Amino acid sequence: MNSERHHFEKEFSLLRAELSKMVSLVMDTIEMSSFAFENLDRNLAKKVIEMDDEIDNINREIEELVLDIIARFNPLGKELRYTIAAMKLANNLERIGDHACNFAERTLWIIENLPNFKPSFLVKEMFGKVIDMLQKTVTAFSRRDTELAIETWKMDDVIDELDRRITSEVEGVGAHELVLNVLFSRDLERVADHLTNICEEIVFIETGKELKESL
Repeated sequence: MNSERHHFEKEFSLLRAELSKMVSLVMDTIEMSSFAFENLDRNLAKKVIEMDDEIDNINREIEELVLDIIARFNPLGKELRYTIAAMKLANNLERIGDHACNFAERTLWIIENLPNFKPSFLVKEMFGKVIDMLQKTVTAFSRRDTELAIETWKMDDVIDELDRRITSEVEGVGAHELVLNVLFSRDLERVADHLTNICEEIVFIETGKELKESL
């Protein structure tokens, strides 16, 4: 292996490691924010908010690594697709982390202002579906599994249906609870949208084609 190729492999391995670290952190924040919401756990909600800076920092490191790899090594084919997709993937993960932070901040507001608040069953169900979708997306990415990526991409329809149900079921729900349920629902729906973006990138990395061409 020549020297330039050795340096490229080293940078590429570092990029994969940073992505793996970011994926793990984002998954933790979504799972923790879900638990904090269901149990109105102040300490866990604060922990999610504190983790947001670390996610943002890793995102910046990934962007710098990607630009450095392209400038220094001029990768081609699948290596180029992976490098570019890595930055897009990191940006989507960073936005998912922002939504986890929103969930945590909203949970803290509920604890302070609505001590008798009862988390909506539908919102809890939606959290569960989004976490399942996130776990499958991470597995598809780590295994480079395009079939699982496509299967996970299709789960967005289930999330959209739950969003519609939460928005429309207003009977017997107080005004504050209704607004909060809808806010959580909309943020969860956006998390699912970011996950579909990641699934599309997985398929593109592996095949060079848009996901919809693979259906």
